[in-house]
Amino acid sequence: MNLEARKYQFIQELAKVEDERILEKLELVLKANQNDWFDELSESEKNEIQIGIDQAEKGEVVSHEDVMKRFSKWH
Repeated sequence: MNLEARKYQFIQELAKVEDERILEKLELVLKANQNDWFDELSESEKNEIQIGIDQAEKGEVVSHEDVMKRFSKWH
């Protein structure tokens, strides 16, 4: 079933919903899907993420395995 057909089927099912609590939950899901968590970060948080991305692109990374070896005495 393609996306358009799924949307149409969902709209048909939505029209049958009589419980307001279900509609409220669906509204919350739709609203949550519209907000990008990145937009809610502070500028300093966004900058730190960008620094990490830049480092990763330069190959300045440490593998998970190496980190686990280094800190295994505390794990």
